[in-house]
Amino acid sequence: MTCFVTVGTTLFEELINKVLSEDCLTNLKKIGVKKVRLQIGKGNFEQEVVDRVFGGVVADEGSASLEGLEIDYYRFKPSISEDMADAFVVIGHAGAGTCLEVLALHLPFITLSDDGYLLQCTPTTLPEMILKEELFSLRQFAAPNKKFLAEHIKEMVGIKSES
Repeated sequence: MTCFVTVGTTLFEELINKVLSEDCLTNLKKIGVKKVRLQIGKGNFEQEVVDRVFGGVVADEGSASLEGLEIDYYRFKPSISEDMADAFVVIGHAGAGTCLEVLALHLPFITLSDDGYLLQCTPTTLPEMILKEELFSLRQFAAPNKKFLAEHIKEMVGIKSES
């Protein structure tokens, strides 16, 4: 059974590194996961993860075997629909497209928001949330790097960069 982890086009290094932590990998094995596939976007693994999981070597895509788990990763693909459909459970950023696609597949889904950008609540806790001081001190979201995405698309379709 596969756990698919996706960050979409966002930079969410905390997620890709935390899911490969010893405690997360142990818990994934406890629920029957045998393979972890990560779509890491433009993020990078922390050196500790590179050393412990990937033997000190990483590239734009790669794989490893660690304590009975197969782990592979890539930055981007034209479509991640097949990876989602093959998953037993999905862990990902709370992007609207990702959420809708996973919900349509009726898969277990754990969403994460990048700390400091959003406040999360339920209808029951909304009145208190409106009064939280953090509401007005959330981190500002940086606009995406459109050049990075454009260069990646060019590379995928075989167009040489103008650098």
